[in-house]
Amino acid sequence: MFRALAMILLAITIGHRVQAAESRTVFVQLFEWPWEDVARECEDVLGPAGFAAVQISPPQEHLDWPGSPWWTRYQPISYKLISRSGDETQFKDMVRRCKAAGVDIYVDAVFNHMAGMAGGTGIGGTHFSQYQYPGLYADSDFHHCGRNGNDDIINFSDRFEVQNCELVNLADLKTESTSVQKKIAGYMNSLLQMGVAGFRIDAAKHIPAFDIKAIVNRLSGSPYIFQELVLGYNENIQYSEYHANGDVSDYVYPFSLAQAFLNQNLNPLSRIGLGPIASSDAIVFLTNHDLERSPSSETLSPHSNEKLYHLAQVFMLTWPYGYPQVYSGYYFSSFDQGPPVDSLKHTIPILNAAGHCHPQWTCEHRNPEVLNLVRFRNKTNSAFSVSHYWSNGSNRIAFARGDLGFVVINSSIGAMTETLSHGLPPGRYCNLLDTSYDPVRNRCAAPIVIGRGGRTTFNVPALSALVLLRTP
Repeated sequence: MFRALAMILLAITIGHRVQAAESRTVFVQLFEWPWEDVARECEDVLGPAGFAAVQISPPQEHLDWPGSPWWTRYQPISYKLISRSGDETQFKDMVRRCKAAGVDIYVDAVFNHMAGMAGGTGIGGTHFSQYQYPGLYADSDFHHCGRNGNDDIINFSDRFEVQNCELVNLADLKTESTSVQKKIAGYMNSLLQMGVAGFRIDAAKHIPAFDIKAIVNRLSGSPYIFQELVLGYNENIQYSEYHANGDVSDYVYPFSLAQAFLNQNLNPLSRIGLGPIASSDAIVFLTNHDLERSPSSETLSPHSNEKLYHLAQVFMLTWPYGYPQVYSGYYFSSFDQGPPVDSLKHTIPILNAAGHCHPQWTCEHRNPEVLNLVRFRNKTNSAFSVSHYWSNGSNRIAFARGDLGFVVINSSIGAMTETLSHGLPPGRYCNLLDTSYDPVRNRCAAPIVIGRGGRTTFNVPALSALVLLRTP
């Protein structure tokens, strides 16, 4: 499926959710971060950089399992706000502090299923057995599809199995049940009352779209909703079914970008957006906590192909399509490996007293090609289209964002010198990716002079990019 996904490419001038110029247009997934560290990051980094929001890991009580693997966060035991990231008091403090810093909180909401074990205990001490969650769910609240001898999904092309059988033995909730819907909505409404702004709906493909709609209709206010749909463009279950509920994750996108950069053929990138997902409905990303653990060689990750990953990230943040999600996780050596935890199985703080990240955490969102380009996307949002597009036919492209910004990407192993039409007014510009660039003073050691005539010669090193931003 993934190879087929990689062959489908997305458009050049696309509409986006309506936003004013210089609004916040990028969010970040801080995977497995403790609530205290998320709050500090909102205040010290995300807010000042102009991030719109942060997606946090599921805050509900999750499975307690030997070794604290990452996937226990996606096996709910109750809807109590206690996890290895912190308790309810710390959660509320994080939401308040992030909101004060201008950063929304998106909760990763897991309600397709409960745990996949015959029994055990949650991180908060709640005991459960399979299909029995005292005070919450009983056997009748779960699907028992009667297929494949163990109720597990085997045929992912069969809609009934995908949405009524169990995903890797995870107890599949009967989301068509009014009683179940009320309990899920009650959990989500309690988070909204605390100031949460939106939700990522995990495993949305495994929940019928009309069940999600029924749950969303029970929510207070108008929270932002986006749905995880691990789909191609021509599958039995379609993206279009879910658009009425909120935005959707464009899972074709990371494969499309990866193949363009890995194959040294950037030409298809000019067609980003031709798929069935409108820019205003699309969440775009290069990797996430699932993809970075995939054995597929058809995606990019900060753990491999680092330079190409960074160039693809430049493209994602400067090209006008979708709502970009930046990913920030931790280094790992095995599929199951969770974050570093203490003796109580709480995630060890990421940030030290000086605010620096522990070496085990990637903190990708702090890299210049992210922080400075969040600023670029915010500043150029009023020119949400492409002009002055240029390509050398293979591994070098350039494009303008109106008269506000200009981007050159050189993914070749040789330096690039080209005279290009750009549409920028005359003046002195800084490359936002230059290591000498000071975003506070908007200064750099070697500014680029743009003269009259609309054409300038640009020099871009191998495997590098140049991003110019017009400033007052």
